[in-house]
Amino acid sequence: MNGGETPGGGRAGDDAIEDVLRHAAGIIDPVPAHLLQAAVEAYALASIEAELAELVFDSLTQSAPVRGTDRPRLLTFRGNGLTLDLEITAGRLVGQLLPPQPAEIELLGGRSPAAALTADAAGRFVCDRVAAGPFSLHCRAGGAVITTEWLTV
Repeated sequence: MNGGETPGGGRAGDDAIEDVLRHAAGIIDPVPAHLLQAAVEAYALASIEAELAELVFDSLTQSAPVRGTDRPRLLTFRGNGLTLDLEITAGRLVGQLLPPQPAEIELLGGRSPAAALTADAAGRFVCDRVAAGPFSLHCRAGGAVITTEWLTV
């Protein structure tokens, strides 16, 4: 035997077994539709023009513990000369783009359809239908394009 071959079939045999196992897993435990859609949307965002914005602040991980769970989650992303400041509460996202300017923003959610948002001349935007679960933002402002990593709210 050579090159990683196994008794009774070699690489071709391994590939056939892998195909059978993938098919069985697809029948027994299929990928939920909302996760498949989220994967498709995440892949669609992988454009050459978009820069992945760095998460530089997350109040969930960088703030002192506080009693109660009704406090908003604060996030700050930076990339491609832009800063996105976000405040997330139950079902609502309020954002500020810096430097202030109009922008087209797409809110992608794992279980909900994408929401098209528009930042005004002051860079402010709001979305009143943020579902719990994973989300990402794709922002076009002037010639800059950024995409945030996927986070869960």
